[in-house]
Amino acid sequence: MKPIVLFGGTFDPVHHGHVAIAQAAADAFDPQKIIVLPAGNPYQRGRMPLAKAGDRVAMLSMAMGLGATKVVIDKRELHRTGPTYTFDTLRELRNELGEKIPLIWLIGSDAFAKIDTWKDWSMLFELTHFAVVMRPGDAPIESSASADLNAMISTRYRFAGATDVDKSPAGCVILLKTIPPKVSSTDIRARLENGEAIRGLLPNTVCDYIEQHRLYLPSS
Repeated sequence: MKPIVLFGGTFDPVHHGHVAIAQAAADAFDPQKIIVLPAGNPYQRGRMPLAKAGDRVAMLSMAMGLGATKVVIDKRELHRTGPTYTFDTLRELRNELGEKIPLIWLIGSDAFAKIDTWKDWSMLFELTHFAVVMRPGDAPIESSASADLNAMISTRYRFAGATDVDKSPAGCVILLKTIPPKVSSTDIRARLENGEAIRGLLPNTVCDYIEQHRLYLPSS
């Protein structure tokens, strides 16, 4: 059974790195679809996204080329009040999609190394596989993960590829090695606040949208 890939984040704003990671997952897992889940109130970040939900969804739609790809946007986290918890999202998706279909949650290596600080973290492995995005130069997960997390994942590692995850619905940790562009939403926001160019860091349609709607400008 082909898996479904889940890609969460604030996407504030979406950029070429996000698009490259989604493409790497599509190539590695040949999923039925990739569900992108823009966060509402990501409590781990300690602040709300700067762009409004509608703007972030509009930019995601442009960047991911909806309609021509397997990518769809799921807005459920934007409609919640209070903090956004991945456990709640995964539990809802499991109830909707059934117990048998493989789910794969895309996550950066830094975030995954701290996943034991998330709500009900150990139960997440009963709901999904994790595809940990490993960029060149990233330290091994074991070097920064806690003893509890290392004990949890030590026997769960798999190679990237659909055949490694389509035999079970959840529980594996797949190292997805890729070389996405060196760009971050934080850097893009800083450039915009300082009046610097952002062309080449994100799709031109997203650049146009940011300029037209005057997003991420200095508050003064």
